[in-house]
This record gives sequence, structure tokens and C-alpha cells, in this order.
Amino acid sequence: MKVPYQFDGHQFLLCLLSLILTLLVSSNPGVAQQTGERLVVELTPAEQAYIQANPVIRVHGESDWPPYNFVKNGNPTGFSNEYIKMIAEKVGLEVELVVGPTWSECMTMLAQKEIDVVTNMVITPDRHKFALYSEQYVFDLVNSLLTRKDGEDYTEIKQLKGKNLAIVRGFFFEEILTKYYPEINLLLTNNTLDAMKQVEAGRADAALESHATFNYYIERYFLTELISRPLINHPHLSNVPQYLGIRNDRPILKSILDKAMAAVSEEDYANLLRRWYLAADTASFNFTRTELEYLQDKGEIKMCVDPNWMPLDAIIDEQHTGMSADFMQLLIDRIGIPITLLKTQTWVESIEQFKQRQCDILSLAVATPDRLEYANFTRPHLELPLVIATREREPFIPDIRDVLNHKIGMVKSYAFVEILRNQYPDMQIVEVASIEDGLQQVEHGHLFGYVDVLPTTSYTIQKRFPSLKIAGRFDKILPLSIAVRNDEPELLAIFEKAIASIDEKARQGIINNWISVRYEQGVDYRAIGRFVFIGLGVLAIVLYRQYLLQTYNRKLEKISVTDPLTGCFNRLKIEKCLQEQESLFHRNGQKFSVILCDIDYFKKINDTFGHLPGDAVLIEMVALFHQRLRKTDILGRWGGEEFIIISPQTDLWGAKALAEALRQDLASHKFPTVGYQTASFGVAEFHSGNYSISHLISQVDEALYKAKERGRNCAIAYQQRQVM
Repeated sequence: MKVPYQFDGHQFLLCLLSLILTLLVSSNPGVAQQTGERLVVELTPAEQAYIQANPVIRVHGESDWPPYNFVKNGNPTGFSNEYIKMIAEKVGLEVELVVGPTWSECMTMLAQKEIDVVTNMVITPDRHKFALYSEQYVFDLVNSLLTRKDGEDYTEIKQLKGKNLAIVRGFFFEEILTKYYPEINLLLTNNTLDAMKQVEAGRADAALESHATFNYYIERYFLTELISRPLINHPHLSNVPQYLGIRNDRPILKSILDKAMAAVSEEDYANLLRRWYLAADTASFNFTRTELEYLQDKGEIKMCVDPNWMPLDAIIDEQHTGMSADFMQLLIDRIGIPITLLKTQTWVESIEQFKQRQCDILSLAVATPDRLEYANFTRPHLELPLVIATREREPFIPDIRDVLNHKIGMVKSYAFVEILRNQYPDMQIVEVASIEDGLQQVEHGHLFGYVDVLPTTSYTIQKRFPSLKIAGRFDKILPLSIAVRNDEPELLAIFEKAIASIDEKARQGIINNWISVRYEQGVDYRAIGRFVFIGLGVLAIVLYRQYLLQTYNRKLEKISVTDPLTGCFNRLKIEKCLQEQESLFHRNGQKFSVILCDIDYFKKINDTFGHLPGDAVLIEMVALFHQRLRKTDILGRWGGEEFIIISPQTDLWGAKALAEALRQDLASHKFPTVGYQTASFGVAEFHSGNYSISHLISQVDEALYKAKERGRNCAIAYQQRQVM
């Protein structure tokens, strides 16, 4: 049984002073901004030694791939070159740009270890033989087909079978097209401008390249007879992430550059995109003549939404809000005509208005067989997990099939009602009017659980239903698209092109903005709160001595088992609890699992903000975890910023679901002073194959290491000597 979370006097004072410091700092925007700009890259001694021995990295430079990597007025420039210099500076490296070789020659130089890094490289099987790749991609490339305006209107690769397609020799296109489209005649050129000239002269029917590069050359050389059209929904050639390619004998250089990339703030990255006109890479893309005429005749596009599905979609104060509202604003900028909200009261009403053609699009919808009778669907622009919410006292649900005999609520006409009925015919589905209706019925015991997507469920529980929790998740991932009326086919092509033009980081920025929102809104109490907390701080100091005298004996009893800062169990107590769980396992076969949690880049918090705010993060995180954990779960501080959770009577996948829920809770929680933080989680189950507690700890530690290796902010489970 875990000790209920409580502050002792020292902890109370620390937290109170931390809050006062937070208020004082936040009242001075200049200080907060200055602090926020300090980004620290933690390097191991081996990495520091490598940089001292190899202070200069040789990086490929291109002469003619604008706006990414090219030479202007004799100087290498472009997005990629500025980006590599920015991250190199963060770790004390200097960049030597090697300009002159063709792209194909650069690939050979990387394979022969003559250069260290290629700044814009697509992952392919052949390149894995000689290159390592950065964990993050550098940018998302939108490719397009270039044709003559007076020629065939090619919009898909498959239309070019038997035709001549110009591409740059050595680009990843060559490998993809040779494998999947052997019927296309490839005309290999030395650079992009040469490929465009082949189309201009009629020797090639089309050229394939970056849409931004084509547009740069069209504008610079007045190639007005050519037109570039982005590829839509192609599995290999539409939106293609570009990574750093690193010579494969320098894994330590890869580690250094990964850390430098992780230290680039979203603001700095966005500014760099804007400087090179890549924030909306295809904002200037060309619609066909038919599509432009359609938009001109249409004048406006009427939209229906789910009026009660925050933070994804809602109507509040007669205004469209949520993730989809921000996303729609990006689309309006690209389409060029207004998208007007048609107000409704329920999702069922929105569906009915859409069926009757009163609105042209649904902002967020899932394609189902029934809906395909009256709608077309764009590529998904959100993919969200389905979860089930229950009362706090219910156990976590590792397998949804375990609760099929219980009544489970879902909003009427939501797509996953149809999907889950087909997948689980025995599920007792009860259709409800809204998410609030469903969660209220769960709270009152009329329903066992309520199913919806994770962000919406988490949002509503935190806002109105603190007695409920997310108890499990489905294997099903819900792909959300824009639904467009199917009697106006131009509409689908227009929205597909507009969606394709949105950079992945812009899309992720919208998601992060809404997923991490603090749901309380209203009066700003900062000015009032500052004086209140200062007064409370003085009062706390006066009362502190008296409190110590009254609680001295109790502290002596607790100190042997309690972490003095966070109030949870210490390592000594946790080790004893693990031994007890091991005894229960051997005595009656009672399973248990362990979760090991490590706050990501915690040293940066202390280095940037000081130890007091860092301590406040640990205190508040423990309190946050206690809100999620069952009474039978045991939480302790394993050491530093590492925490351990013992989950009795829980198998590996139940513990994995719990770890994922804790990860989500933490990532969406805003801490005073330091803002949003993430953590990595390792999970392991004790069984006869573990042999001992030490083996179990080794396994959960390995899973945690793998979570960090995969980019952090994730939960990884250990199973059968491999991390899953």
C-alpha cells in the first residue's frame, strides 16, 4: 500500500517559495524571454573529446538546389546550409562546406568517407549501406511534377508510363522510380535546371523535383510556360522527410548532431523556414484551370463541424475553435476563398446538413463505407488513438476484449461506433448524445466506460470529471480527414493539394498548442496572486518553526522510508517492496510489473532555471502521478530524476498502458517557471524468466535506455530479451 501523497514542512516551504519565484519571474517578460533562449546541449566526455579532436565537419554543399542548398553570388547559402551551421554552433563544431561535386558525386564521397555530413538526405535501403541518419528530419520535402502549360496535364506518376521523365542523377527518385515504375523512361540530368530545360525543349514530358525548387527557377528565369503541380497522396514521393546523412563510421558524430538538433527551439526553426519561404512550401502551388474556375464560381466553402469535441473541434461563442479551426486557417490561406462555418448544435445535425448539401465539407471525419455514399475524404491529417474512460476505482484495462460484456458509451453517429461494432460484434455499445453525456453516465454508474479519442477524452476529464480516468486504449488508430461532398469532384483535388502544402512541423505545432493547453480560462490572477503568495510566504516562515516542533517525531518515523523532497518512497523502501512482490509471486503466482521513469533533459532545467524550480518539477510530477495511480500502485524515487512504479497484479501490457497514460499526463502539464516537460518510460514484468529482482531492474533499465535512444518522450516495454 502506498503512502498518500503529502508535503512535510520543508517541502511545503520549498513549493511555496518556488511559486513566489515563478510569479515574480513571470511578471518580468524580459527575464522570462532571456531565460527561455538559453539552450544547453549535454555532451558526454567522449563526445567532448571527439569535438576537440575533430573540430571541423566537412559538409556537402550544392550549387543549384534552391532554396535549400545552393550558391548565390559565389557564396553557399540556403536553408540546409544555415541549419547545419546553427546546430554545429550549439556544440562547438565548425562547418566546412564542400561545394562543386554533383549530387551523385556527393553520395560517393559520403560512402568513401571524404565528407562527414549530407544535410538533406532521404532514407533508402541502398544508402543504409554507407550512411547513418539523424533521429529528427531536417525538413519535409513536397515534390511535384513539372510540365509545359500547353502540354498534357500530368498530376500523378502513373500517368507517365511510356513517357520521358527528367530527374537529377543520383537523387532518391531514381531508386524509387526504377523499382516501382520500370515502364517510365528516365532522362537523367546533372541538376534541376537542366531537367527543367529538357521539359521546356520538349525532350521530356515532365520533370520530378521539389516544388519549392521548381518555383524558384520559374520565377528567377521567367519560365512562364512551365507549371509545377505537387504530388498528392503518393506513398513514396509526396511529402518526403529529409534527414542529416552521417558517415557510418562516426556514430559519435551522429549522437552529437542529434543532441544539437534537439536543442533547436521551435521558434528558431520557424524563423529559418520563414526566411527561406518554406513555412508554406507550396502556398503558391498552382491549381488546374478547371479548379481555379471552380473556386471563382464557388466564392465560399461552407463547413460543418462537431460543435462539442474539444480540443479537436468545437463551436464556442458562435466561433469555430480547436485544432481543426487553426488547421482550416492554413487551408484558407492556400485556397484563397473563405471557408464559412454553418452553425449546428450536435454532430448528428452536422452530418445531416452535410448529407443535404447545406455544407460542402466536414472539418474532421473518418471514412466509413456508409459515408462514402455521399462524401469523399482527403488524406488523414490527424491520427489519434481510441481510449476508454472509466471510474477511478476500476482497474486498468490491458485488453478491451476483457470488458465487452459491460455497457460502453459512444457518441451517436461517430465513425468508430460502426468500426467497433464490426470489430467487436459482442460489444455492448450504448449511443449517447455527447461526450459530456457519456462521461456523466460513467460517473453515475449507468455505463462502465466511455470510448473516444485520447485528446478529447483527456481534455473533458480534466475539465469536468476528476473522478474518472483513462483506463485503457484500443489497438485502433482513428484517421481523421476532411470530408468533402462527392458531387463536386474538384473540391477533393483542391483540398488534397492544400493539405499537401502544409509542412509537418506546422501541423505538429498546431497539435502541440492544443494538446498542451491548460484548460482553465478566465481572470488573470497573476497580479493579485503575487501579493497573496508573498504574504503567504511570510506567514509560512513564521509558522515553519512551530510546524517543525509539532511534527518532529512523525518525521523521524517517516524519514527512513520517504524521499525528503517529493514525499514518495525512497529507494530503500522500494527495494523492500520489490522483495515483497517477489515473495508474493513465488508464493501464489501474483504477477507484477515495474515502470522506470526518467525526466528528459532534467539537467537543463537546473542549469537554466536553477535547482529550486527543478525541485518544484519533481514535487509536482509526483503529485501528478498520484492522481493517475491506483491505491495498490507503489511510487518511489529511484535516484535523481528517476522514479519507479511497482504495479501489483498487472501484466506487461497493462503496465505499458499505465506508463503511456502517465507520459501523456506529464507531457500535457505545464509546470511553473519551466513550462512543459516530458519523460521517458521503461516497462518490464516480473516472471520466472527474470530469475531475480536484479534481472528485472536490468530489463526495465534496458527498456528505458531504448526509449531514450528512440528520441525520448515515449514508453517502451521489455519482452523476451527484446524491447518492443
